[in-house]
Amino acid sequence: MVLEESRMSDLNQILNRLRAMIDSNDNQYQSRRFEAFGIEALRVDYDQLTGIWTIHEHREVRQFQFDNIDLVAIEIYDVLHDFKLIF
Repeated sequence: MVLEESRMSDLNQILNRLRAMIDSNDNQYQSRRFEAFGIEALRVDYDQLTGIWTIHEHREVRQFQFDNIDLVAIEIYDVLHDFKLIF
């Protein structure tokens, strides 16, 4: 149960950062970096005009695009979780 609560807390923190990208009005393109142990694991870009999210995963050097904030949050969570497992 405690592990499940920790996962939900992590997902909520990720969702809060993503929602801040949607709410920001200083630029059409928003970008946020996500780290584990002080090392950048991925970068997320959001285009406010198209509503498209792009995840740039550094370890695997690949990109994904989504149009759904929940899928973005899950992918970020998975990448960070996998990244933490290698340490």
